[in-house]
Amino acid sequence: MRLSKTYAVPDELALLYDFVNSLDCRCYIEQGVAHTPGDALERAHQFRKWLEAHALAGKLREDAHCKALALRSALRAYLKCDPQDRRDAGAARALTEAARAYPLVAFVGATGVDLRAENARDELGALVLAQLHRLATSGEIDRLKMCASEECQWIFFDRSKPGNRRWCSSARCGNRQKTRSYRERRRLS
Repeated sequence: MRLSKTYAVPDELALLYDFVNSLDCRCYIEQGVAHTPGDALERAHQFRKWLEAHALAGKLREDAHCKALALRSALRAYLKCDPQDRRDAGAARALTEAARAYPLVAFVGATGVDLRAENARDELGALVLAQLHRLATSGEIDRLKMCASEECQWIFFDRSKPGNRRWCSSARCGNRQKTRSYRERRRLS
């Protein structure tokens, strides 16, 4: 499986990370160049190509593409919520509903217990949900966040010691927001 090599994320959540960021909402200008938003899973053929790139292209159900889009949307909505509000949010209910499409089974082997898809055709969703589960049981799920910049919305893994980052990059999104705040304060004074 090709794991995320672009950004520093633990290997055990790389597929989840790549999956939620297959929708790129970034629409800012950086160094004079506008970032073009995109969706790597927008069409069924793009979805199959993305699966192949992640070594997951097996037999697919007809509804696999729609189910994957629903899961990604629910995950992104869940990760957009403030970590303290995630359990009670409607986004948690939507994620639970999307996850129902991917029944998981616990397999016990020489290396321990592993969660896998009940049906091999649901491998992507099952692997993504298994990584989410590992993140939750390790207590690190609150470190997976959506960038607070409305023009970014990139999902990032907060590696800071206190775990309180708001932006995917302080040098990019954080700096833009701080500059806007400074200019607004100057305008008002």
